Amino acid sequence: MCGFAGEITWGETTRSSRRRADAERVLPMLQAILHRGPDEVGMWLDPAGSACFAHARLSLVDPDGGQQPMRDAAEQVVIVYNGETYGFERARAALAAEGVAFQTRCDTEVLLQLYLHYGPDFVRELEGEFAFVLLDRRHGLAMLARDRFGVKPLFIAEAQGILLFGSEAKAILAHPFCERRIDAAALNRRLQGVFLPQESLFAGISAVEPGSYLLAWRDGSTTTRRYADLDPAAMGSTPMRFEEATEALEPLMAQAVKRRFHGDAPVGLFLSGGIDSGSVAAFAAEVSGGVSTARHLTAYSIDFTDSPDSEGAAAAATASALGLRQVMLPVSTADLEAAYADTVWHAETLMPNTHGVAKLLLARQAKNEVKAVLTGEGADELHGGYVYFRHAALLAAARDDRGVAADLARMLREHGPRDGVLPQIKPGLRQRAMWRDGGRDHDGVPYVALRTVIAARAGRWLTNSAFQHQISADDGESHAAHHLLRWLAQRSPQARSLDDISLSRLLSALTDLAGYNLCVLGDRVEMATGLEARLPFLDRDVADFFWRLPTELHHGNGQDDGRHPYGESKRVLRAVLAKRLPETALRPKRTFMTPTAFSCHMLRSELARQWLNPAAIKRAGIFKPGMLSAVYRSVGLWGRHRIYAYQLASYLSMAISTHLIQDMFCENFAANLQQRASMSLAELRQRLGLGGPIDRAA
Repeated sequence: MCGFAGEITWGETTRSSRRRADAERVLPMLQAILHRGPDEVGMWLDPAGSACFAHARLSLVDPDGGQQPMRDAAEQVVIVYNGETYGFERARAALAAEGVAFQTRCDTEVLLQLYLHYGPDFVRELEGEFAFVLLDRRHGLAMLARDRFGVKPLFIAEAQGILLFGSEAKAILAHPFCERRIDAAALNRRLQGVFLPQESLFAGISAVEPGSYLLAWRDGSTTTRRYADLDPAAMGSTPMRFEEATEALEPLMAQAVKRRFHGDAPVGLFLSGGIDSGSVAAFAAEVSGGVSTARHLTAYSIDFTDSPDSEGAAAAATASALGLRQVMLPVSTADLEAAYADTVWHAETLMPNTHGVAKLLLARQAKNEVKAVLTGEGADELHGGYVYFRHAALLAAARDDRGVAADLARMLREHGPRDGVLPQIKPGLRQRAMWRDGGRDHDGVPYVALRTVIAARAGRWLTNSAFQHQISADDGESHAAHHLLRWLAQRSPQARSLDDISLSRLLSALTDLAGYNLCVLGDRVEMATGLEARLPFLDRDVADFFWRLPTELHHGNGQDDGRHPYGESKRVLRAVLAKRLPETALRPKRTFMTPTAFSCHMLRSELARQWLNPAAIKRAGIFKPGMLSAVYRSVGLWGRHRIYAYQLASYLSMAISTHLIQDMFCENFAANLQQRASMSLAELRQRLGLGGPIDRAA
């Protein structure tokens, strides 16, 4: 619901040498994230000079109260908070029964009081999408926390003994002490399709991992604690028949959706033609009181006017069946091209397609009427919805059973890169992506590691020697799969015992969800317009249910047995939806597609000509000008080979976004910030009242 930024000056070991916090250094940090909170701004400067907190507010709960930064009555604990905590009213009532006097109706004050009563571990009991930074002046302690799945971002960096933090990386880049340079190793991993949740694209800037909190002490020491996780041992651990599972899921979904209608601001829905957003919409119509009340709910949808595969008609049919008011946004290729650079600015990461651009345009439309929307993100990762999970199962089965070859061939005829499936991945490729530290044949191999083997070939072909040398110097090797598996072995040692499909699901939830989907398709493009997204599928109870559900109830083994009426993926959810929207439940899994994702239109645009010409390539210093230019000129010749055309176009889109990032955030950041910020520094200073002491929310 908000954005925050600031600095904590506890990095120096002696009081005499410690640098004091400075509001003027924090001011441009706040300017960089004003879009996240258009309703109010606030700043707090510690009188002792140990910290400066800034906040931009999107007021959804208690608009008249709840200003931030917020302090306790003794003015010893200060918090800045972004997000929603569902069911906080129960904790508030319990604290009030113990004599706590509340000054507001908002969840921010409840979090503050929970910390005062129970310490940092109170975060284990929270349900919602959130990030916050809390300063305890009594104990010389700062706490920086992020929700279980990383819906809300939180970046950190250390510069000249100061701990910097912000809701977006650009907030930290705006600090005068911060270096502005791309991290070559992180860029290489993202070019190969690996999005680690603790990484940013910028040297020295990292993210607090989902489900974790960081404690920073006055003496400069830090420690990280993980309070929530997806346990590999618990995966598929609850015995359950199909009928039992469908019966159990219904009340969990109803509760998750109902929770996310709280607050004092209007809430809408994002609706495509698929089963995820359709399920959310169906339960939203029910918990809001049925069809008559549902008409007061608005579903926002996209009709891709240049695409024969647009889901506009399917979305319209779903909205009509549920009695929802619908706003249909027509989006053309030209619209996507025009908003591409804006999306890169907000997402701060690579763009292999224009999916995120479409979500940005839809968020702009919805923001005209509502402040929050319910969306369907998270279902594919937790309920086994991605088509490539089937490919992983078939590849594993092909090692022992040659009889699955026909099923494998049929699946590859029906699906391709647009579904995340790479036909170049053959059963024998598995050996190239196995665990290196004593790996055994029966250790699982995740699908993302197989994809990196293919992507690494393109990287060696298209990136220049200086870039590859930098990768080796920073990372020790250029193959992202091996880095990924080393990271996973340290984070979740039990994971390697999972089979290929289970390991693929685990890594999808741990990396792609937070590192890419919730960024490019979630918070970053929605909050670019000051619109909050709420995600019922990432509700704690729903997520735990799906995680413990037996594998066979998520999807088949990839073979076409013809025995299940609800398709090959997300079987339980489809059965639940079939009671409400029978036609939607039977639709095959479709990836959210935009016209430029499977065409070369964008590569003929002025945007491509500007950022893919030899001079631009040479100036960025990452790709080989001759090779990348050759790919750019020849991609249109692959029109008959849609698989290769799609892959080449995706890589070129990543190259465009790489060059934009280099320009926006490294070479010309100050100019880009002043051009794109919603308020000048002078206006912001005036709004905050910086002529006097900065000791309260403005």
